This record gives sequence, C-alpha cells and structure tokens, in this order.
Amino acid sequence: MRSPLALLVAATLASGATPDHRQTADNHFFNLEYEAAIQDYTKLIEQNPNDPLAYNGLASAQLYRELYRLGLLESSALRGDNQFLRQQRPTPDPQAKARFEETLLRGRRVAETLLARDRQTALYALGNNYALRGNYEFMVDKSWFSALRNGSKARDYCEQLRKLNPNFVDTYLVLGVHEYVLGSLPLPVKLLAALGGMRGSKEKGQAWVSRVATEGRLARHEARILLALLYRREKRPLDAARLLEGLLVDFPRNYVLGLELASMYIDAGQADRALNTFKDLLRKAEENAPGYDRLPRDAVKRKIERLQSGS
Repeated sequence: MRSPLALLVAATLASGATPDHRQTADNHFFNLEYEAAIQDYTKLIEQNPNDPLAYNGLASAQLYRELYRLGLLESSALRGDNQFLRQQRPTPDPQAKARFEETLLRGRRVAETLLARDRQTALYALGNNYALRGNYEFMVDKSWFSALRNGSKARDYCEQLRKLNPNFVDTYLVLGVHEYVLGSLPLPVKLLAALGGMRGSKEKGQAWVSRVATEGRLARHEARILLALLYRREKRPLDAARLLEGLLVDFPRNYVLGLELASMYIDAGQADRALNTFKDLLRKAEENAPGYDRLPRDAVKRKIERLQSGS
C-alpha cells in the first residue's frame, strides 16, 4: 500500500538519479521473491529513513516470507467455511517475528513524527502499519481479539484519512477488509465483537476492496489479490479466476497464482481449463522458468492424474 509521499519518491527515483528500489522491491514481493524484496526495501529505507511507507513495505515482505514458509498463502487457507479458525496454530519463527515487530515499531515512530508535516501520508502509513500487525496476529498467532483491536486502530487512522480526503481511494482497502472480516466472523465471535462496538458488513467491505482494485493507484495489486480471495469465499470462482489471470500477466513468476487459478476452474466445474493450467505450470517447472523451481511438482502431477481420470 503506497502514499502520496511514496509516489513523489518513486517519481524522483524513476528520473534515473538513483536506483528505484521501491519498484524492484514491489516486483520481487508480488513474485514471491521475499528475500530480494527485503533487500530492496532495506535499501529504500537507507535512501530515505523518513519515509514510513518504506518500513511498511519491509514489514510486508517479512510477514509474507513467514506466511509462505508456513504454507498460509493459498486462498484455501481462508475458505468460506471458516475452517482456518479451527486449525491448529502454526509454529512461527521467533526471530522472524522479532524482526517484523521491530520494523513496524520503527515505521510507526517515523509516521507519528510525520503527522504534523504530511498528515495524509502519516495517517495512511499508520493505518497500514496497524493492519500489518493485525494480519500477523490473525494469520500466525491466531489471537483473534488482539487482531481485531489492531484492525480497529488501523480503521481509525484510515477513517481519519477518509474524512480528510474522501478521494484517497487506496485508504478504502484497510476499511474494506475490516468491514468484511467483522461481517464474516462466526456468530459467537461476532456477538462478542459487537459488545465491544466492532461491527462490519461483508457487502460494504467487498465493495470497497473492489473499488481499490479498480481505481486504486497505490494499493491496486494488493486489492486485486484480496478481492480474488473474497470471491473464493463467496463462491464466485470465475470472478476470482478473471482477477488471477490478470495478476499472472503482471507477475508471471508467482506460481501460487497459477495454482489458485487452477483451483478456481475446478470450483467452477471447468476441469479442462484446470487441467491445462496445471500442465502449463508443470511445463514451466520442467523448463526451469524463473520462479518455478519451487513449484510442488509431485502435488501438481497428482492433480493432473485426478483430473485426467475424472476423479
């Protein structure tokens, strides 16, 4: 998720005066190349230690590197049946968690200092900072109410920004996710959240995420990925597939997007398209296409065999 400050920095870097570490970091990030993304976000912080969005970028890469290691990146981890909420808590790397928390703390301090000079950028950064913390607590720690509290803080900052500038479209991503998550909680948890004044609407949340996916300038890619996840939860596999097809064009080294695309075709009853997608993924792995050395070939082969046998 990016800010006006980030756009200015990106434009300056694009002039050729210095390497554009933001652009390369983002490209690595969305292609699952988290180590390289971390290196570039770190260089970006070295170039401009007063840009709070650089810290958020680094924290995002640190978080998703851990989610990837734990096998939590496929949308099947967050299916509509809320099975994820009942699964055993994963085993995180304590050092990875410490690095992530330290990055968020540094970024939060920078953003708070920036509030007096560039309130829009600071509010956007703080909203995303707390959202990242809530994501970790939800996905890894499975600390539901702590995640909701940090999500509420993220929402508060984004609401301030929305009131300050209603046309800042990208801030609707955090707002939309918060609405959708609260609206999707199991009833007992939802009732407890309501007692604490936390309510949400799945419909409004999905509409806001969709708006960012269409109109966003700073967080459009994140919104497209999240919207595909929401479509899967809402049993709209072909809508999810449409988004994933576009994302694969933009990020061709992200094999997880290909696996998700095949799964959407299966959910939609389009076995032939799923089979062709799996075969294409396997072909890329066998041809040593960039990024496909990590493809779980045996699992893909089993999927192909099942589809060919009609089972």
